[in-house]
Amino acid sequence: MNIFFSRIYLFLWHKLSAKSQNKITDALRYRFNKNTLTPPLPSVAVIDPINICNLDCPLCATKIQNYPKCSMSLETCKIILDKIPSLRIAILFNWGEPLLNKDIFGIIKEIHSRKIYTIIHSNFSLTKDDNFFKNIVKSGLKQLIISLDGASQKTYESYRRNGNFELVIENIKKIISYKKILKSKNPKLIWKFIINKYNEHEIDKAKKHAKNLGVEIILDKIGLSDDIPDLNFSPSLEERKSTWLPKNKKYILSHYLNSANNFIIDKPCNQLFTSVTIAPDGKVLPCCWITDKQNVWGDLITQSFEEIWYNKKYKYSRSLFNKINCNFEETICSSCKIFHKLK
Repeated sequence: MNIFFSRIYLFLWHKLSAKSQNKITDALRYRFNKNTLTPPLPSVAVIDPINICNLDCPLCATKIQNYPKCSMSLETCKIILDKIPSLRIAILFNWGEPLLNKDIFGIIKEIHSRKIYTIIHSNFSLTKDDNFFKNIVKSGLKQLIISLDGASQKTYESYRRNGNFELVIENIKKIISYKKILKSKNPKLIWKFIINKYNEHEIDKAKKHAKNLGVEIILDKIGLSDDIPDLNFSPSLEERKSTWLPKNKKYILSHYLNSANNFIIDKPCNQLFTSVTIAPDGKVLPCCWITDKQNVWGDLITQSFEEIWYNKKYKYSRSLFNKINCNFEETICSSCKIFHKLK
């Protein structure tokens, strides 16, 4: 389920109230500074509630990553929040289906009680009773982004394998119904349609479907998992391009069209300076693309956050994007091809 989380806000920007826009602008203010290896504590956290998923999407690392399968407890969540009081936005998803976590409503409520803006991204292909959907509305969740890549079962399941298109639609209707019953504006529902070769012909159909449901829809360009620095995918990238990229070039990420690009994003890494990624067991990872337990940078269960945020691994990795010399041991960031490094 991993995506460029910073792009979420670009997609959702016009859908937010002025108050929410101001809050997110402040929290996501880019703090990259060429003269520091010790930025302020982050306002944004990717907190992964669970790294287990019910689907089998072919370009997802969840089922092949080198990390123990686990689910975050409410107790672990509280420890994380206590140790990072600077947080203002919690992105509750990364490598799994967050709504499979049995403590998810307690986790959302705990985060909401601390006035932290909370977002979940779900495949929503889940068989649950009505009370489950009622609890989603009552939890304090601000946004629920639903992955629904198609307007029919045939196109949808070409990527969301083991998913049920009609089940997702019915679940969306249940959320809408409970929002009306409970007179709640939240969570904001977003239909997220990732465009690939097999569903691009259904874009207009999906837009009409979303309009009939009364939900927003956003279109996104597919990534081919070449952005995961510690995992080698097969088949080859060229084969993945042939299999998944749509015919219409306006729906293709630019770096797939220009082989001369050395980096996926021609900017410095912002995650090392502005956000933190936390695995379900409370371990701290360099960013939301990391999949291997060998690349853990700290443990919030046993360490303070400041101890981790200002450790040698963070400092060395930040030095790759500024002019400060740092002689610490190299990290996974050295081989990362996502962001434009200066060294």
